[in-house]
Amino acid sequence: MLYTVSEKELLLTMIEVLKGEGNNTLANVLSMSKLVYDPRWEFSGIISGQKQLYVSIRVPLNFRKLINDKKELLSQICTDIYMDNEDYACYGISSIGILPIQTEEVEFDNHVVMFEKDSVYMSFLKFLADNNMISEIQKKYLYEACAAGNTNNILSASVMLGCSAEILLKELCESYQKYLIIHGSPGEQASFQQKVINAKVAYTRLDEFLKRAETNPDVFNKLGFENIKLNFNFLDIVRQTRNDSGHPTGKIISKEEFELMLGNYQGFLTKTINAIKVLPTL
Repeated sequence: MLYTVSEKELLLTMIEVLKGEGNNTLANVLSMSKLVYDPRWEFSGIISGQKQLYVSIRVPLNFRKLINDKKELLSQICTDIYMDNEDYACYGISSIGILPIQTEEVEFDNHVVMFEKDSVYMSFLKFLADNNMISEIQKKYLYEACAAGNTNNILSASVMLGCSAEILLKELCESYQKYLIIHGSPGEQASFQQKVINAKVAYTRLDEFLKRAETNPDVFNKLGFENIKLNFNFLDIVRQTRNDSGHPTGKIISKEEFELMLGNYQGFLTKTINAIKVLPTL
C-alpha cells in the first residue's frame, strides 16, 4: 500500500484536530470540502526512493479565501497526521481549488428553474412538493418567493413571502372562527366576525386575532404555540418586510436575512397549517 493514511482518514482527522483546537469554522468548512492526494515524481531526499506527496483541497467558493489564509496551518496539520513511509513523505497542501456548484432542476407550474443543490430554496421546494396540506395558491406564492430569492431578487421574494403570510393569517382566522361557532358565545362570534374577519388590513386582523388568542392560551399551547404573542408576531415581521419591499421605503433586506426568514417560515408554516386543520375539530 502506497499511502499510510487514506484521503478520507486524513480529512476526517483534520476536522477533529481543528475542533479540538477550537477552530470550529475551519472544521465546518472542511466537512463540506473534498481532499485528494497529489503525488509527485520528485524524490524527498529523506530516504532512498521516497517521493514527495502533497494534498489538494477543493472548498466551497465562499470559503476559498478563508482556507487560503489558513493554508500554512492546514499544511502543518496534514504533515502531523500523515505517517511518512518508504513510498511517500507528506509536504502539506499544494493547492486550494473550488468545488463546483451542484444544481437541481425543479418543474413547477409549467416552469423549469435551476436551484443550487441543498440550498434553503431547494430544501423549501422539496418540502412544498411533499406536503398535501398546503393549498395550490400558497404553493404558487412560495414557489415565486424561492425562484426570486434564488436569483437574488430579494425585494420580489420578500413580497411573495408576505403574500403567503397574509393568506396563512386569513386561513388561521377563518379556522378559529369555526372553533368559536362551537365553543364561543354569540357575543364572541359577532365580535370576531366584525373585528377580525372583516378587518380591512392585515395588521388590524393580526392585532385583533392576537388579543383573542391570548385569552384562550390552552388551545394554542396544545397546538404547539407556547408563546402566542411571540409565535404569531413572526407573521407581522414577514408582513412588515413585505410592505418595506413593496413600497419605496428605502429599506432593503439582505439575502442572508431573507434566507433565515424563509427557513424559519418553513417550520412556522407546518405548525400553523396543522392548527388550521385541527381547530375546527376541537
